[in-house]
Amino acid sequence: MIRSPVLGSLLSVNQPDTEDPHSPRPRLSTWKRILLFVAGWTVLLVGVAGLVLPGIQGILTILIGAAILSLVSETAYRLLGRLLRRWPALMERIDRWRKKVSDRIGGGHNT
Repeated sequence: MIRSPVLGSLLSVNQPDTEDPHSPRPRLSTWKRILLFVAGWTVLLVGVAGLVLPGIQGILTILIGAAILSLVSETAYRLLGRLLRRWPALMERIDRWRKKVSDRIGGGHNT
């Protein structure tokens, strides 16, 4: 059986949440993870198409798709972190966005 690191992290058990923005977020329900996974890949592919099609901001759309994928995949989050290592302020914004979205969709702090 072939294991995908992205799908493996999508289905893996998450660890408890801490205040460290680089720690894994609490586990979302299966249907929310699948919905975010499909939405992230869809936006990412639209961004790739936007690189050659007029009217779509390709790079920005790819970053948005990767940020959506980072909600459900720690592998995508790590790759995004490596990609944005040169722009730490942008990565901090993505971390804040991840926390806000995760809190709103039900994957917030377990207190």
